[in-house]
Amino acid sequence: MLFDAAGTLFDLVPPIHAVIASSAARHGHQCAPDHVERALGHVGGTLGWPDDEPDSAGRMRAWTVFARRIIGEAGLHAPEATLQQIAEQAAATILEPANYQAFPDAVPLIERLAAAGIRIGIVSNFDDLLFDILDCTGLGALFETVLTSYRTGISKPDPRIFHLAARAIRAEPAATYYIGDSVYSDMGGAHAAGLHGVLIDRDGKHSAYSGAKIVSLMDLQLDLDRQQAPHQK
Repeated sequence: MLFDAAGTLFDLVPPIHAVIASSAARHGHQCAPDHVERALGHVGGTLGWPDDEPDSAGRMRAWTVFARRIIGEAGLHAPEATLQQIAEQAAATILEPANYQAFPDAVPLIERLAAAGIRIGIVSNFDDLLFDILDCTGLGALFETVLTSYRTGISKPDPRIFHLAARAIRAEPAATYYIGDSVYSDMGGAHAAGLHGVLIDRDGKHSAYSGAKIVSLMDLQLDLDRQQAPHQK
């Protein structure tokens, strides 16, 4: 079983759009979080996310540019120097591993899968910041296999990164599940690679998605219980 990382196993607390809105407020400018959230989705969906930077300085530059674009898209008006400060402060918060938390259902599920002998791994569009976040959230010690777009040079939804991950956990794609929160990069890539994609939709944002879907990783626990029950009689 393979997992996406951010939005599936852990998340920034508070989320990115709230971080940017809060940074603006600290500089005396109000920016509605829902406007920032829409801008975040548009900028990330059209220009991509700053996921593949080689070092901390590169990440800071890339995330500052990213946050500045979101602020502009959200319609916040202020002197450019102020907008830049807002973006830099938001970027610094986003890049602090201690600001991330594992979802409450993540560690219990992963421990249960490992105890059941199910081989697991992570496939994520991320750079090496991911490993620091995994350590801070307590997830790092639970995964031996972690494949990132930065280290492989392949980004989801390219099927090749899913094939590499399945090979790393010694599983056939057709016998491997992939759990992620993105219809495009996670479900699109998993299905193209021949894996069983399961969308985790914690906030009910993907009501129109007709494929396999869960609202909590605990739903996977229930599936595991049903699969093991016949062997326990």
